[in-house]
Amino acid sequence: MAEKVLIVDDDVETLRLVGLMLERQGYQITAADNGERAIKRAQADRPDLVLLDVMMPDMSGYDVAKSLRANEITANVPIIMFTAKAQVDDKVEGLESGADAYLTKPTQPRELLAQVKALLARSKAARTAQAMGQAPATRGLTIGVLSAKGGLGVSTLVTNLGVILRKLTRESVVVADFRPGSSDISVGLGYTNSNGVPQLLRKEAKSISPVDIQRELVSHQSGIHVFISPQRPRDAVYAMRLEQYQSIARLMPSIAKYVLLDLGPSLPPLTQMVLKYCDSLLVVMEPSPTNVQQTKQLIDDLIGLNVGKARIQVVLINRVRSSLQLNWSDAQDELGHPISTVITPAPDLAYKASETNTPMVLQQPSSLTAEQFTKLASSYLRAE
Repeated sequence: MAEKVLIVDDDVETLRLVGLMLERQGYQITAADNGERAIKRAQADRPDLVLLDVMMPDMSGYDVAKSLRANEITANVPIIMFTAKAQVDDKVEGLESGADAYLTKPTQPRELLAQVKALLARSKAARTAQAMGQAPATRGLTIGVLSAKGGLGVSTLVTNLGVILRKLTRESVVVADFRPGSSDISVGLGYTNSNGVPQLLRKEAKSISPVDIQRELVSHQSGIHVFISPQRPRDAVYAMRLEQYQSIARLMPSIAKYVLLDLGPSLPPLTQMVLKYCDSLLVVMEPSPTNVQQTKQLIDDLIGLNVGKARIQVVLINRVRSSLQLNWSDAQDELGHPISTVITPAPDLAYKASETNTPMVLQQPSSLTAEQFTKLASSYLRAE
């Protein structure tokens, strides 16, 4: 049976030309000329893909995408936004509202066709694998990042390490916030909403699929994809959705070569539930005598939770120049565990990164900080 594409545009000429092109490629075409009709048509026809304009008089394409994602019937339908709005902020808003791809008019027909084919192929493969209960042929590497207490730079490390891994390997990288109610990753990157993640977390854990997770990933300009947990303080209640987060952690390596989980401070139930899905754990420590002892206790607790010592790497982040801090060698001796990487103070760079919502390794790619993150990332590079 021919795959069905719903084209949504208030421009009749665009509907006709794009529809004709796709029909010639063997697709079945349905059309809608405004947002309300598009939503009704999508629910009734259940298309395999939606090609969606943004600028429409009654309802924007952003709102249509959000509505489709919020409805169980249409939540997993691939969406391509096809619009004349070409600013970076427009693209970000489109992707954050639920689009899988964003093309600007005018575009070459072969580029549009390539996007349609690619999205339909990925969607079909994910559905088939889910229906047959198959595991992916290869699984990505999951790196969990945590600390003994808050405020040590866990989210900063996760984001910058993800960007460097993407730069070094050109492989797919997912940076995932597993801290509902206190999403530092979203703040650091300037994102203001978590798409449909709340709806995803309200689903039954066993019904969550790789396609569901892909729908909620936000594409960053660096090439990484970001999974943002609900951000408002009251959303901390989602930390009780243990089985849902466990399913997400289990499935993420099927859609990316590298998955970085921001687990935050300490060992709450959510973190303990997903430890078994982490191939490696990065423990962030500052070089203060108190935090060294706290980190030592954290490592002991991890080992008590059946995390092998070989899976644990310690990263020393020294964010403040102070004579009261321990040096690397003394901190390692006190800890009784090797320190794999040291990130030295760069307060001016950190400030600029925060001010511009740009990861430090992108703010100054040739800086010492970027070199230190590159060293850390290199320890995770996998032979093909």
